[in-house]
Amino acid sequence: MPLFERRRRPGLPAEVRAAVPLDGSESVLAWARDDLTGGHVVATTHHLVFVGADGALSWRRPWHEAETGTWQGESSLLTVTWADRTPAAQWRLSEPSLLQQTLRERLQASVVLSDEFRAPNRRTVRVVIRHNLATGDLVEQTIPGKGVDLTDPRVAAEAAERLARLRSEVGL
Repeated sequence: MPLFERRRRPGLPAEVRAAVPLDGSESVLAWARDDLTGGHVVATTHHLVFVGADGALSWRRPWHEAETGTWQGESSLLTVTWADRTPAAQWRLSEPSLLQQTLRERLQASVVLSDEFRAPNRRTVRVVIRHNLATGDLVEQTIPGKGVDLTDPRVAAEAAERLARLRSEVGL
């Protein structure tokens, strides 16, 4: 027996792989089993996917829809917040995985340019131009901090001005 034997992690279960829709240029990059639900979180080149414990696809979202990913090592919790402010996704991942690193890399790959400013209530508003990693299209996003009213004329004007500057910088 070798002194340092590498333990190989088993591959993505076949029933989970079968539930993950992949387009022609898409591939699975990383995955992890959620201890809370028994489902699987799967990172592909273009999407973040969740397959439930029953083996059925629960959801599939493109990377440009994810705003942030946060790893809490002490509790083994991975949390993803969404740019559209739908409820965050959270998983407990106790097995070793490349999912956290892949999440970070894919989120960074989707951002082209970003800017932020403070709303009158001192909360942050982010304006971002991102790539849809599947199509290459550019997507504009205005992401309000908690309690920010995007219908406030001052906030809307500032966001529009900053998005116009970002558009100009990328040649839109």
